Amino acid sequence: MTLFLFGVLLVLVSFALIGKLSSRGVKRAEEFTVAGRKASAWSVVGILLGALVGGASTVGTAQMAYMWGISAIWFTLGAGIGCLLLAVTLAKPLRRGGKETIIQIIQGAFGRRVAFTVLISSVVGTFLSVVSQFLSGAALVATVVNLRPQVSLGIMALLVLAFIASGGIKSYGALGKAKLVLLYILMGLCAIKAVSTGETPVKIFGTLPSTPYFNPFGRGIAKDLGSLVALIVGVFSTQIYVQSILAARDEATARRGALLSAFLMPPLGLMGIWVGLSLRSAGVEIEPSQALPWFVVHHFSPLVGGILWSALLITTVGCAAGLVLGIGTNVARDFISPLIRRAMTSRGMNPSGWEVTVLRGSILSVVLLALGVALDSRDGTILNWGYLSMGLRGSGTFFPLIGAVLFPRRLSPRWALVSSSGGLLGTLFWGMMDMKGEPLYAGLALSMAGLMLGLASSRGSQRL
Repeated sequence: MTLFLFGVLLVLVSFALIGKLSSRGVKRAEEFTVAGRKASAWSVVGILLGALVGGASTVGTAQMAYMWGISAIWFTLGAGIGCLLLAVTLAKPLRRGGKETIIQIIQGAFGRRVAFTVLISSVVGTFLSVVSQFLSGAALVATVVNLRPQVSLGIMALLVLAFIASGGIKSYGALGKAKLVLLYILMGLCAIKAVSTGETPVKIFGTLPSTPYFNPFGRGIAKDLGSLVALIVGVFSTQIYVQSILAARDEATARRGALLSAFLMPPLGLMGIWVGLSLRSAGVEIEPSQALPWFVVHHFSPLVGGILWSALLITTVGCAAGLVLGIGTNVARDFISPLIRRAMTSRGMNPSGWEVTVLRGSILSVVLLALGVALDSRDGTILNWGYLSMGLRGSGTFFPLIGAVLFPRRLSPRWALVSSSGGLLGTLFWGMMDMKGEPLYAGLALSMAGLMLGLASSRGSQRL
C-alpha cells in the first residue's frame, strides 16, 4: 500500500507542478478564459478532451462492456463524432466576432432574453454533471483509502481547484494534454496486460455469447443510438468544449484541434471495452463499476498500479475541472462582470483589474456549491442525473446556437426564444412527469420545431 500511495502522490504532485508552471503570466481575463487566443492545435485537444474524457469514457466504458459488450462504444464514438462535426461545421463561424462564451454568441444574434434562457439551460445542466463527477471521484478515492465521504469530497474539491484556479484555460490546456498522455498509457497497458493473460480476440470471441456481447445495439437500438445523439448534442452545447475552439490561435488551428480530438477519442473506448470483455471472459465476478479499477489494482505492481489508478482519479478531476471552468466563465463573463463594469464605469473607474479576480471567485463559488450539494447527496442518486443534465444543456442550447452561428439573419429573436425555452421546458416537463423515453428527445424535438418554424416564417424580425 505504501508503494501504491507513493505512485498516486507522484502523479498528483506532477500535475500540480504542470498547472502552476503553465499558469504564469495570466493577468488578463482573455488569457484566463481563451488563453489569449493563442492556443495551439494540441492545446485545443488538451482543453476539449481534458473536459470531455471523464469517468464515463474510461471506468464507465469498461463497466458497460463488462455488462453489455461492444455496445459500450457509443459513448466515446458519439463524442468523437461530435468533435468531428464541430470541426467541419462550426469551428470557423464560431470564431467570428471575437466572443468568449456561448452566451455572448447567442446574445449578439438574438438579444438578452434568449441569452438568459440559454444561460439557465447551460449552467444548470452542466452543474449537475459537476456534482456527479464529485461523487464519482469521492467514490474512487474511497476504494483505496478508508476516509469519511466528507473528506473524500473535500479532496475532490481541492484537486479541481488545483487544476484550474490559477491559470484558467491556459493551465487547463497543459494539464489536459498531460492527462490525455497518461490515459493512453493507462488504457494501452491495460489492453496489453489483458492479452498477456490469455484474453486474446480468439479466446474472447470463443468464450462469450454473441448476444449481447458482440451486438453493437445490445441494449436496444433506441437506447444505444440515443447515447450517440446525446454526446453529439453535448459537444455542441457545453461552454468548455466551445471554449476550446475560441481559444485557438486561428480558424485552421481550431479545426485541426477538433479533428485530432475526434480521432483520439474512440480508441480510448475500444481499449476500455477490451478490459471489460476480458474480465467477463475470464469469469471474474465483480461489481461492474469496479471493472477498470479492479483490473489496475490486481494486474500491476503496487507502484505502477498507484500511478495508473491515479490516472483514473485525474480523469474524473479533469472532467469536473473543465465543466467548472465553463460554468465559472459563463457566470463571470456573462453575468457578474457586466454588472461590475457598468457600475464602475458610471463612477469613472477602470474595471479591467477586477476581471480575473471575478473569474477566480466565480470558479471558487461553483466548486463550493457543488461540494455542498454533493455532501447533501448521501444516497448518490445524483449519479443517475446524467441524461437530465445532457438534456438540459442540449435541448435549451443546441438549436439556438446553430441558429445564432449559421442563420443569425434568418431566425428572429422571437423564434429563437421559442426554440430555447420550448426545449428547456419540454425536457423539464418530460423528466418531472416520469414519462417513457429520455427527456432529451422531447426537449430536442420542441427546440428543433421552434428553429424550423422560425426559419420558415420569420425574416428580419426585430430583436426582443
